[in-house]
Amino acid sequence: MTDRTEGEAPGGSFLYFGYGSNLDEAGMRSHCPSARLVSIARLPDHRFAFTIESKNTWLGGVGDMQPAPGDEIWGVLWVIDAEDSHALDEHMGLFRDPPAYARTIVEVTPPAGDVVRCRSYVVAAPHLEGYLPSPAYRDAVVRGARSVELPAAYIARLEAIEHNGRQGSGPQVPQGPQH
Repeated sequence: MTDRTEGEAPGGSFLYFGYGSNLDEAGMRSHCPSARLVSIARLPDHRFAFTIESKNTWLGGVGDMQPAPGDEIWGVLWVIDAEDSHALDEHMGLFRDPPAYARTIVEVTPPAGDVVRCRSYVVAAPHLEGYLPSPAYRDAVVRGARSVELPAAYIARLEAIEHNGRQGSGPQVPQGPQH
């Protein structure tokens, strides 16, 4: 898997490193029904940051990855069918004016130890001073981290993130089985 380029996987699918609110399986499947969890994975030398503000749903800062030597972001490696690529781009705001996020290729390490190249997203025009997330966003990230069993020390770091006290709700995700 280490020699694949641009995050492509066999059979017309691609590998995607999700972090932040894209740790949640129900949320991922609401816009990418084909998403299948492969493994947790670690992105070295980056920090989880809040460099863009969600003004209509989360009402606060939302996730970004920023270079930070010695730090790390834990997330999830998904395999997603090519037919869901456009929907993921749309969900990540690539087609907004101005775009919210941009595609990037990252190299992550699952617990098995192989380095995997995959797609991910970074904020297109990051506000480096950052924004505090809403309690709802922070709690959604923590729930997702727990559900995929990220390392306990990383979950504790997420739980300690200061929030802005605003009551954002995030996007509405259908409950129950996806059809």
